[in-house]
Parts: sequence; structure tokens; C-alpha cells
Amino acid sequence: MSSREHWFPSHMREMGEAECLEALAAHEVGRVAYCDDGGAVVLPVNYTLDQDTILIRVAPHSGLARHLRGAQASFQIDDFDAYNQTGWSVLVRGEASYVDSGDLPAGQDPPFAWAEGQRTLHIRITPHEITGRRLIPA
Repeated sequence: MSSREHWFPSHMREMGEAECLEALAAHEVGRVAYCDDGGAVVLPVNYTLDQDTILIRVAPHSGLARHLRGAQASFQIDDFDAYNQTGWSVLVRGEASYVDSGDLPAGQDPPFAWAEGQRTLHIRITPHEITGRRLIPA
């Protein structure tokens, strides 16, 4: 028996929006996706959740800044356990827009970028769809 055959296949179930938001609130790194002239681009970013929107902080002259102004974007977080063949994924699809510093949530720290550099521009992804899936052991 190979290592890929030792478990029964996991069951897939949809996550409700509340469960998706809970997962988003509990993490700080995800991937933002957008399209440019060359096709799809997916990049890791630090983020915070502001109610049901995603806030990211980028360099004002970066590719993210250029392509996420008033554009459609997706954002994903996930976690997997390869040994148990389980995991989950949350996908946010929506509109990205620049955020004025006065419109940042009061009393909440803005996203902290792990990478060095001047990341002074905040971008908000306002969802039109939040979905999630979870693999549960058989």
C-alpha cells in the first residue's frame, strides 16, 4: 500500500459565510489575484479583516497598486494537512479600491507587511462573493 492509499478519501463540504469570515479573521497572510495584460497574477500579501472586507498594504508604485485600483480581484487563504489529507480554503471575490488613511478602521491596526519597503498605500477588497470549502476526514 502506497502512502497515497492509506486513508479513505476526505469529504468535501461548503463553508458558510460566517465560518469563512471567522477563518479570515484568524489569519494574516493570504494571496491576492488579479489579471494584467499577461494573464492571471497571484501574490502573497499580509492583510487584516475589516468587518467583511480585506485590507492590504502595498508600495504605491508596485504592480499591485497599479492593477488593483477599481479592478476586480480575488483573495484566498487556506490551510492543509497533507498527512491526514484534510484542509480548507476561503475565496473572496470582489472589487479592489484605494483607501484614504482617514477611512481606515479606528482602533484597529492596519495590515503589517512582513516584507521591507515603503508600503504606504492601503487597498480594500470589498467582496461580492465569499465562499469556502473544507475537506473533512472520512
